Amino acid sequence: MKHKNLMKVLVLLLCLSACNVSVSDQEVIPMPSLPESGMATVIGRVMSNKTNEPKPNTIVRLAEVVRDDDGEGVYVLDQAFSPGAMTDEKGIFVFENIDAIEYVIVVGDIESIHEIISDDSGIPRTWNARPGDILQVGDLFVLLEPTQP
Repeated sequence: MKHKNLMKVLVLLLCLSACNVSVSDQEVIPMPSLPESGMATVIGRVMSNKTNEPKPNTIVRLAEVVRDDDGEGVYVLDQAFSPGAMTDEKGIFVFENIDAIEYVIVVGDIESIHEIISDDSGIPRTWNARPGDILQVGDLFVLLEPTQP
């Protein structure tokens, strides 16, 4: 009897943890539905590097990474075809049912002020969106302020 109750508790905990995506200690993002067959979903939140507050109404674009035979890559951002989304009032963005490929994330208006999410060395960071997966990129901190002349 104890084993059956323990199993019910474990199953309940697994179900509860699978229903939400946590991006920080304060915020829990509702989990989007699973992507269609062969597609992927990307979810995250844009935050201000200066204030540590969410950045609402901010453009987020996914640039496709294209690699040569040696594994060297470039990213391609096409205004007409690259996936784009706007953050909500909590800075959250979701790309549902996108191609399951490797991406670089670009935040902001690509024709004016924008930032390419990079690693600590300044190299653009890449994410692999796999078929059937929900890729959680977490909190992305950006400045998005004009540079001073």
